[in-house]
Parts: sequence; C-alpha cells; structure tokens
Amino acid sequence: MQTYLFALKKAVQNPPYPQPNWGNMDFQNMIEHLKITFDMLFKDIKCVTPAEKLPRQQAFLRSDRAMPQNFKTPLLPQDPLPHKFENPAEAINQLEKSCDRYLTFWRENPEANVMNPIFGELDQEMWFRFHIKHLNHHFAQFSIVVENS
Repeated sequence: MQTYLFALKKAVQNPPYPQPNWGNMDFQNMIEHLKITFDMLFKDIKCVTPAEKLPRQQAFLRSDRAMPQNFKTPLLPQDPLPHKFENPAEAINQLEKSCDRYLTFWRENPEANVMNPIFGELDQEMWFRFHIKHLNHHFAQFSIVVENS
C-alpha cells in the first residue's frame, strides 16, 4: 500500500493534478473513492451480487485480468460524490489513515472473513487482491505510475 500512497503524494506535489483517461471523477474524487473502499471493511455491508454469481466474481479476483474501464458499481450514484475533504493532499492523508486501520485489522484478525458488497465474503488475501485490482484500475484511469522500491 505504501508504494501506492507514495505515488499519490508525488502526484499531488506537482500540479496540475492528473486528469482522468475515462470516467467522470476528478483526482480528488478518486482518492476519496479509494478511502471509501478501505473503510468498507468496517461497515455492516450486504452483498448485492446474487449468490450464484459469486464464484465467477471471486474467480475474477484470483485472475490477472484488470477491472474494465468505466466499470459502474451499483453502490454509487452516477455522478461523483461531492468532495469531503478540503483538497487532494488532505484526502490522501485521510486515505492513509484508512489504509493503516485496514492493515491493523488484518494483523489483529488474520483469519477473518468480511463481506464485500460485490465479491461476497472475502478473507484477507482476497480483500488484498480486491484492493490491488481497484488501485491499479484507478491509477491507470489517471495515468499514475507506481514505482517499485
């Protein structure tokens, strides 16, 4: 997660902010959207995917396939949510806090299974796969390069 946060911090230091290659979120919307997905771990969420489709959804998480461009989740409105934070730097700061909380949860609960609204009940590995796919999707959307350290 640190490499993704580092890439976001680097992008916010060099305005203008990255523009989307698709979709209608701006840079700050995307960061706040990522925060929401890390916070999902702590919400009482129901799965909207029919049970018979969950094996296919989870097989997608196990695959090397990327999330498709313009993927629409049934959980969010058509238009981006209003900005919650003052600026992208503050949004990144709040995202980092959410990531830390997420990682702490898994250190303390390594055997837990937690509901994901699209992919059903997931263990730690599958939640990690979800987040990596999701982060890569949005980093591609904004042409943000993650440098391996």
